[in-house]
Amino acid sequence: MQTWNIGIQRELPANILVEVNYSANRSTHLPFNGYDGTRNRNFLSRADREKYGSDGLAELVDNPFYPFFQGPNAIFDEPDSLYNDPQISRSYLLHPYPQFAGSFGGYPQFIANSRYNSLQVRFEKRYSHGLAFTGNYTYAHMTDDNSLGFNPWVGTLQATGELQDLTNLSAEKGVSGFDTPHRLAFAVTYELPFGKGRPLGKNMGRALDAIVGGWKTNAFVTLQAGTPLGIHMADNRLADGNQRRNVSGNPKGASVRDTVDGRGIYFNEAAFSDPGDQAVGNASRYFSNLRGDGIKNIDFSLFKDFKFTESMYVQFRAEFFNFFNTPRFGDPGTSFGSSDFGLITYQSNRPRSGQMGLRFVW
Repeated sequence: MQTWNIGIQRELPANILVEVNYSANRSTHLPFNGYDGTRNRNFLSRADREKYGSDGLAELVDNPFYPFFQGPNAIFDEPDSLYNDPQISRSYLLHPYPQFAGSFGGYPQFIANSRYNSLQVRFEKRYSHGLAFTGNYTYAHMTDDNSLGFNPWVGTLQATGELQDLTNLSAEKGVSGFDTPHRLAFAVTYELPFGKGRPLGKNMGRALDAIVGGWKTNAFVTLQAGTPLGIHMADNRLADGNQRRNVSGNPKGASVRDTVDGRGIYFNEAAFSDPGDQAVGNASRYFSNLRGDGIKNIDFSLFKDFKFTESMYVQFRAEFFNFFNTPRFGDPGTSFGSSDFGLITYQSNRPRSGQMGLRFVW
């Protein structure tokens, strides 16, 4: 991994600090992985796939290993092996290691690459006049050859990010499954200006001040763009690969809200087509302009200390998560040809919830 960055920091009036950074990295020799991915050393060549097609690959032919499993000269006693049959599918004999049925392999090939570029802005206001905040904004772009690594089960990576053609790994380069172009996150603390000695009610009586004075609030805000979506074929007709579709024109359909409300589907079906039997689709792993729903979340808390002495007080806290009850919807169905293609059927975050508590400190 090679990393480089440069930044500048500036202190502004009102105790505000701003820092702007350019940060980037490039990684090489990453695992080209997946469920099988480049672990598989026993895959069909593109020439054989296109020559025979699915029907030709499935066609039964004489099994050259049959005498080793059946008959007077048999040397293997494996009753569950398909090599006991006098005929087997042609595809088994076209693999580089025909004596093994299916895929096999060891470590993935460590030949994948990734590149990340970002503009990062950090801002902070030190506590004054009852207000303090800190946060950051990131504008970034990430590309790679493979987003699965050693953790293909994370999120929806497994379903949409598998390799298509093991004979052409260079075609896998594109936007990363982790690409998040925008993220803004900040926290704010504010002491409400009510109560004795404060801007509103500086001469407030002790009893009233005990009720309305001294309240503080916290807010944690997260706004983030969604990650890109990949689309694969529901009826995979590509041996030893995860077939993608052909795309022509704008693949974007209805908005997330319109999709959820049943006024359309998220994808423009007319832009997609079946590449054909044993043919490679022209689409990339992920679409930069097709993304899942982003994060729009605010957590909010209200608290106050009721003091008995300088070192003894009771703190009341009320905390609310997803304060505005903003839903974050799940990804649309990305399996082209399935009944749920382009439909959003679930919510991925929790609805608003809250809790209240008392803490006694002495």
